Amino acid sequence: MSRIIISAPDGKRGMLELTKPLVSIGRGAANDLVLPDNSVSRFHAVIKCQDGQTFIADRNSTNGVVIDGERIVGERELHHNDIAHLGSYELRFEEVRDSGILIKSADIPPTLNDVLRGGGRREGLAAQFSGQIPAELTDQIKRLERENHLLTMLYDAGIALSSKLSLDGISEQVMNLAFRIQGVERGFMMLFNEGGEVTRQTEVRYRRPQTGSASQPHIILSRAILDRIRTEKKPILVTDVATDERFRGSESMRIAGLRSAMCAPLLGSGKLFGILYVDNLEKPQAFTQDEWNVFALVAAQAGAAIDTLYAHEQIAKQVTQRAALERFLSPEVVEMVSKNPEGVRLGGINQKVSIMFADIRGFTTLSEKMEPEKVVEILNNYFTHVTDIIFDHGGTLDKYLGDGVMALFGAPLSKGNDAENAVRAAQAIQRLVIELNRDAATREWPEFGVGIGINSGIVTAGNIGSPRRIDYTVIGDTVNTASRLMSNAPAGKIIISQATAGDLTEGKFVLTALSPLTVKGKSEPIPVFRVDWENELAARQPN
Repeated sequence: MSRIIISAPDGKRGMLELTKPLVSIGRGAANDLVLPDNSVSRFHAVIKCQDGQTFIADRNSTNGVVIDGERIVGERELHHNDIAHLGSYELRFEEVRDSGILIKSADIPPTLNDVLRGGGRREGLAAQFSGQIPAELTDQIKRLERENHLLTMLYDAGIALSSKLSLDGISEQVMNLAFRIQGVERGFMMLFNEGGEVTRQTEVRYRRPQTGSASQPHIILSRAILDRIRTEKKPILVTDVATDERFRGSESMRIAGLRSAMCAPLLGSGKLFGILYVDNLEKPQAFTQDEWNVFALVAAQAGAAIDTLYAHEQIAKQVTQRAALERFLSPEVVEMVSKNPEGVRLGGINQKVSIMFADIRGFTTLSEKMEPEKVVEILNNYFTHVTDIIFDHGGTLDKYLGDGVMALFGAPLSKGNDAENAVRAAQAIQRLVIELNRDAATREWPEFGVGIGINSGIVTAGNIGSPRRIDYTVIGDTVNTASRLMSNAPAGKIIISQATAGDLTEGKFVLTALSPLTVKGKSEPIPVFRVDWENELAARQPN
């Protein structure tokens, strides 16, 4: 078994087991090992494992792969403890020999095991040493044991509630904790919406098992208690309903027949999420001040847990929405929409853009000879690389078209050199295809080629669709012409319109004029050019 130890420029380290015949390395998200630093190319290198040997190969990266101070050409075999530098990252290759790992178990005294598992003797000190403790200390010991029980309950509440991220989980734990208070006979939890209306109430729990539908009186929560909680947002202790002046006029409490009760708000971030309620039908003064304090703290922790739950749900919702946007839009557009989601409405504006279509040639024929899973694997890898290229050049992914892709440059935000960015992205895609084809045999993929067409002009850009589904896209003759150019581009070629060529800085690209093309929708042939990107690629090759 082999692996590489990765050392990042910030000092962090990681490890990757080499379990695949080919591992791609680079800055782009499609790689098996992603090194997120600008010193690393989008698709930088690959590691191949073949016939018991391991090789590393540069993939036309900007900074190359450096071993022993020299930039490698082609590929080089890796030996144990070889160190390769990819930009600011250091990768050390290790061959691991399985020599066995010895694990020795430790003997833990049985009494300590009991403690660790929460077991052991549970009787109070007074019970354990009955007859050995002076009578005047018995009450004090019992009080201390009661306080210890309440403190333990608070500790358990913190642990139990901090790990719950569902309302059902929080409700169950809260009620379990509430019934650990001596004297609690019944209880439930009630939740409110932002308007203070009841949206949910847990089933009433009883300490003693019910033997029939009429064996337990129903809880009739007093409107007076609810109003007081909503207004004051403070816990309430009722020691004896018959003598409590606060609820003398409450007919519902008198009908319910309860004697003692505790009710506390579930608060978080200044919001009232609901209440926690418990009572005792038989005993006046069933709850002590200490128990009331603990009950109130449990409710406070429950409120904080609910607040955290809602915050997590909101964050998860925002993350999901942002992730959906990031699948198609450049980071600038995602940021714009995230800051002003209310501004996303149907409609559009006319603006100048450059449109790029890229299509895999003959892929339908190739895919007929492959398993569907392999087809999906190839397309997912290719599209992930291509999407990174589009975003890196300031473009917006408009849509995937089977085995093709449509991207726009200049909408919704123009960078001032949109045509140049589109051509640079097209060149990067063609270079990517060359590098992917180099490893096609190792991956057991077919080699393929891509034809690309680019056109520039005025389009209608905006949010188009229905109120239930909105897509940011562009429409117009400029889009149709770009698609026609792509259809006429052979594999490995980039064809651009005269409009796009006119927007390029003179001397930055090598262009060859082609015979005018007759395309559908145009009465006259249109002037077109081929971008000779291969010349630039040859200039990039290391000596």
